[in-house]
Order: sequence, then C-alpha cells, then structure tokens
Amino acid sequence: MSERAKVVLLALLGVVLAAVVFYMYVGGTSLAVGAGSSDSDAYQPIDVENPALHLDRIERLRKLDYKPTGRDIFSAELPPPPRKPEAPRALPPAGPNLPPEPPPFSPPFKYYGYSEDVVTKKRSGFFTNGEEVFIAAEGDLVQAKYRIVSVTPGTAEIEEVSTGRHAKLTMDTQGGGPQ
Repeated sequence: MSERAKVVLLALLGVVLAAVVFYMYVGGTSLAVGAGSSDSDAYQPIDVENPALHLDRIERLRKLDYKPTGRDIFSAELPPPPRKPEAPRALPPAGPNLPPEPPPFSPPFKYYGYSEDVVTKKRSGFFTNGEEVFIAAEGDLVQAKYRIVSVTPGTAEIEEVSTGRHAKLTMDTQGGGPQ
C-alpha cells in the first residue's frame, strides 16, 4: 500500500469518527438510555410502607454469633464427613500381674547320631555336651532332667521333665562326637 493510500484511509477514518461523535452528542440520542424506556414515562418509585431504617433489626443482626461449619465457602468441594466417635477402649483386667513366659526350651546338648536295634526296633540317639557323650533310647532320662521322647534319623524330640516343655533337635552333622 502506497503512502498516499494510507493518508486517504486515515482521513476517511477520521471523518467517520467525527460523524459518530457528532451524532451521539449533538443529535440528541444517548447510548446510555435503556431499550425499554423509549417513551418518556414519568419515574415511578417503589411502593414502600415505611422507608425508615429498621435499626432494631440491624442491631439484632450485629449481636448474632457466627458459628462456622468448617467448610470453605469459596470452594465447590464438599467437606469431609465428620469423624465417628471412637468406642472407648477396653481396659485390661485388673488383677495380679502374671510372670512373663519362660524363654523357649533349649537343651544343653546336641544330637549327632542315631541307631536302631534290628531285633527290638528300639531307637537310640547319640548326644554330646562338649566332651561328654550320652547314648539314650526313647523314654530314657539324660542328666536326670531331660526325657528322650522320640528319635528319628534327622531329629530328636526332648522333654524337660520339671516343666513339661518340649524341644526338637536336628541332627548336627558338622560337630560330630568328641575329638
């Protein structure tokens, strides 16, 4: 577009702007007038019985205490549901304190061998406590405290006579007998 065309276009736009301003202010019409009041009806005030301020109502509203609900009024999300009260915990029964349970039973010897009599089918186990070696059949007492309940090729079940506690020993193939 040439310089001359730009100047002509600018002049034309200026003439249009001047015509719109002239029409708005001098022509007598205003854009502020609403579409519904085209004819000049007289102003009609709202019919109110008592236009005075009700100060007693305002004072009553000022004295109200606001109790918030915990909901954010600017959020569309619902608040979480209220928590249900927890049931009271049951108290432990009052009474004498019981002694703690004894530790698991562990015999002071190792099971390291097994034998079975071919004729009587009676099984015996070989046990060691350091340098001492015990050969005991099922039902025998070892060290007068421990009863041999059962003997199998892989395990031996031992019972402590005074308490009745049981323990299972697995065969110890590492340690063997006394050296």
